Amino acid sequence: MINPMRLYISSGAKIKITNGGRIHIKGDSDRVFLSKNTVLHCSGGELTIGNGVFFNENNHVICHKKLTIGDDCLFGQNVCFYDSDHQFRDGNKKIRDQGYTKEDIFISEDVWIGAGTIVTKGTFIGTHTVIGANSVVRGNLDSYSIYAGNPVKYLRKVDEK
Repeated sequence: MINPMRLYISSGAKIKITNGGRIHIKGDSDRVFLSKNTVLHCSGGELTIGNGVFFNENNHVICHKKLTIGDDCLFGQNVCFYDSDHQFRDGNKKIRDQGYTKEDIFISEDVWIGAGTIVTKGTFIGTHTVIGANSVVRGNLDSYSIYAGNPVKYLRKVDEK
C-alpha cells in the first residue's frame, strides 16, 4: 500500500515487486523521499518503510524476507540494505542456483546512516542511532549510540563528547 500524495519519487528511482513480495510505505504523517536512482526491490519478502524516511541518491533496498525501516530515518548517498546472501557451499552447483540465506533487518526510528554504508541480514539498529560513512553493519546496535567501521564498531553514546 502506497499513498501517492505522501511519496516523492525522483527521476530514475524504481520500485520493483516480484515473487509475491509486499511493500508498505506509510507516509501518512510525513512524506517519504526516494531520491535519484534509489531502488526498492522486494522479491517474495515484506518491506515496510515508516513516515518521513529520506533515501538519498543511489540507495538500494533489496528485500527477500523482512526489512523494516522506522519513522524519520535518513540515509546518505549509496547506502545499501540486503536481508539475504547467496548460498555457495555446494561446489557442484552454480552459486546462482543455490538460493539465499535470509534474516530480518529492523531499523528503529530516527536513525541516520552515512553514505556508502552496507546494512546486512540479521541487523537490528536501535532508536536515534548514527552510523558513520562507509560502514558494514551486522548485528545488534544499541539505541542513542554512534557506530562506524568495517565491521561496524561501537564508538560512544550520542550525548558523550
